[in-house]
Amino acid sequence: MAANFGFDLRSLEVFARVAETGNMTAAAERLGMTQSSISQTLSNLENNLNTELMDRSVRPMELTTAGRFLYDRSMSLLKEALKTNQAIQHADFTQLQHVKIALVDSIATAVGKNLIEAVKKRTRDWSVSTGLSHQHGHALLSRNADIIISDDALEDYPGLSRRLILREPFILALPNSYKGNVTDLQRLQSELDFIRYSENSLIGQTIERYLRRIELEPPQRLQLDNSFAIVSSVSSGMGWTLTTPLCLFQTGIKLHQVQCLPLPGKPLHRTITLVARRDELGDLPKKIASDSIDILRNKFLSEIGVELPWLLEQIEVGE
Repeated sequence: MAANFGFDLRSLEVFARVAETGNMTAAAERLGMTQSSISQTLSNLENNLNTELMDRSVRPMELTTAGRFLYDRSMSLLKEALKTNQAIQHADFTQLQHVKIALVDSIATAVGKNLIEAVKKRTRDWSVSTGLSHQHGHALLSRNADIIISDDALEDYPGLSRRLILREPFILALPNSYKGNVTDLQRLQSELDFIRYSENSLIGQTIERYLRRIELEPPQRLQLDNSFAIVSSVSSGMGWTLTTPLCLFQTGIKLHQVQCLPLPGKPLHRTITLVARRDELGDLPKKIASDSIDILRNKFLSEIGVELPWLLEQIEVGE
């Protein structure tokens, strides 16, 4: 519902001129209006605000206490409106002013440098942050972020544009020393501790739902908040985990340092999507998506193809 302010810039300008001259005729001459229209505008303003702004019992007219308050505020608003008008007329809109981008950690590590280079060419100022996916979605919806690349595509919200960046499977990651039967996860959890992602993360919540679906309840012993700590723990022999190829890639840990195997049974996937408010940023979201996809194909897929070639047919980069 639109707010009812009780005034607009034109009525404030009329009021300010009357306050300065104390005379509707002089205000009308200054503004190129008729005296009757000045009088009507002032009366409408007082009615809308439900207060008397001018003391008409004296000549020249004087401001009431409420009128003095509104006059001071009016001058600030009118000055800001003039500055805004001048800024719009003289601004260079071939470049965006300030673009705020939020990314999942795995994407930030994999494509961050190249993404920033693309943003620099098209904006005057920019900021990039990482963090939990649900926080990214909230930031975009509250206009605290302009673009997010996240595993939360905000599919329930209209007015947004979405570009698929990556669809990848979850996989098992185990210590190289483990030689047991990985098709039996019940046995696996009895022999090795399960290393969890934080329950506050979307990837952690996805994994927990999967475990409940297959009726697996590993003890709550190890819960870490980032992929590097989790994969390092697996590599050192502390336990096993569920993760994704991109999460493995972004840790910088060599893929051969852990044993990577497909999930037994029905596969589980994660989707990374670029989401932005529709029609606000020109071609920047499209360009960032395109650059991110190219980087993933050239760097991420090439390394996966060498170390884990069986995964290539299960990974979809771009639409």
